[in-house]
Amino acid sequence: MSRAEKRRSQTDAALIALQTLFPAAFPTDPAAVRPLAIGTWGALAGAGIASRTTLHRALWRWCRQPEYLAAIAEGRPRINLDGSDAAAVAPEHQAQAAERLEKLRAKAERKAAAAAVPVPEPAAPMPEPAPARPVLSLKKPLTKRKPT
Repeated sequence: MSRAEKRRSQTDAALIALQTLFPAAFPTDPAAVRPLAIGTWGALAGAGIASRTTLHRALWRWCRQPEYLAAIAEGRPRINLDGSDAAAVAPEHQAQAAERLEKLRAKAERKAAAAAVPVPEPAAPMPEPAPARPVLSLKKPLTKRKPT
């Protein structure tokens, strides 16, 4: 297993643990996603769910998914780990999330457009090259020399 695959599996395991321990804050239903309260990382780091680095990667991935960004852009109220309301989303956070969502949509459109471009047919095969000329060519056949 490569180093990147190991990190990805650790991050996946941390996300599953977060969804199991805090189902209100980390729902599996994309429509139920709400922004996390400011300072959630500190509370989770103190809980010892995973290493600080793995936990950071898991929260980084969670907070950059389109559903989470859409929740912030819509202005849904933030949520604590226990499921209670924390605070409203700041307008600058809404603007940043909307900008990030627009970048993701543009990237997806570019990717779809690139996939839709027809691949040109290969050109006609090149003709076979002429056989190579011999390195040494004699115009006259060799004849025996007369003794002198």
